Amino acid sequence: MYRKILVPVDGSDHSKRALQEAIKLARMTQGAITLVHITPSKHSVSQPANNGQSILDEGKKIVQTEGVPAETILLEGKVVEDIIRVAKEGAFDLIIIGARGLSKFEELVLGSVSHGVTEKAPCPVIVTR
Repeated sequence: MYRKILVPVDGSDHSKRALQEAIKLARMTQGAITLVHITPSKHSVSQPANNGQSILDEGKKIVQTEGVPAETILLEGKVVEDIIRVAKEGAFDLIIIGARGLSKFEELVLGSVSHGVTEKAPCPVIVTR
């Protein structure tokens, strides 16, 4: 059973849809959701770190409103590598991630996060659109 579900969030529509799927599954399995936001290292072209906490707070409120236990993790670093590390260290049963979160330009520069996670994950991954 998928009782420990990790959901990387970045505020994009794709990550919001991933969160909705995670909530449905968590309710069916009486599981819990951990939302993780990783702000790329300062050398990146992405959003500033101060946005990350508000993204996590919004997601946690949505999850808890649905009656599902939720935790959050805010990190700065390498997005794919840190998602994989969190999944391993937390012994998560499943990762649910949006198909795209970055702009087209950033995706070309940084690579696809969902692709990297599916390639390296220590557990099953569901990619939502």
